[in-house]
Amino acid sequence: MRRLLIVFILVLLLGLAIAASRLTANLHYVVPVEAGQVAYVATFDDFINDWALSTGRLKSFITDTGTLRIELNESGFPFSQAKPYFADFDLRVQGVAVDGSEANAYGVIFRFQNKDNTALADDDFYVFEVSADGYYRVLRSFNGTQKELSTWIPSPVINLHIGAVNYLRVLAKGDQFQFFINNQLVQLCIPDDPEGESTYPVTGECVGGKMLDALTDASIPNGQIGLVAQSLDEDGISVEFDNVVIYGPS
Repeated sequence: MRRLLIVFILVLLLGLAIAASRLTANLHYVVPVEAGQVAYVATFDDFINDWALSTGRLKSFITDTGTLRIELNESGFPFSQAKPYFADFDLRVQGVAVDGSEANAYGVIFRFQNKDNTALADDDFYVFEVSADGYYRVLRSFNGTQKELSTWIPSPVINLHIGAVNYLRVLAKGDQFQFFINNQLVQLCIPDDPEGESTYPVTGECVGGKMLDALTDASIPNGQIGLVAQSLDEDGISVEFDNVVIYGPS
């Protein structure tokens, strides 16, 4: 009888351990930040083990000159994320499309939550991108659904064409986000209906919504930061990033 009781207790403890492991599998240490203080730096000359790299048709790697380079020879969504998790942050990075079609997009992926190594379509994240032909947008992927929170909008502050460097900045504090290109705050086309679609036609106005200085969205409270590139047609592109700096938001 005593032996059966011991076996029962051991099975119960094992079950509790498995349940606890599953509950904590998606919990991560979120890096604390102080207003105006540097919380993280990546120049890609060191600390390169912080970044997830890949090979193949969608490739990301550290170059000999100390940049993070993303290459793709087809349409896709390759990205490289750093290990630390952040909630609030003031992220700065420089990016440049160095080769390929100008029908491209590149920028920052943030509050990235990988769900048990599932497909990217099932992960949660935000993306802020610019294109070499002068547009920017903000995208969210949440609970398996991707949505343009603010669709592609043209901007004269974007440096155009292959080889032009653009400095991107994302300011995140709680459920508030602001976005900067080359030190200029850019506005977003936010629908009046929370379930609506961001629409900005060639006429140059936000249809069914308002141009706002900030995005309010509480869907994803924290996650990893990373760098992303896309080809918007079948031609390949190459993008290089450098000087990632994260401050505590003021």
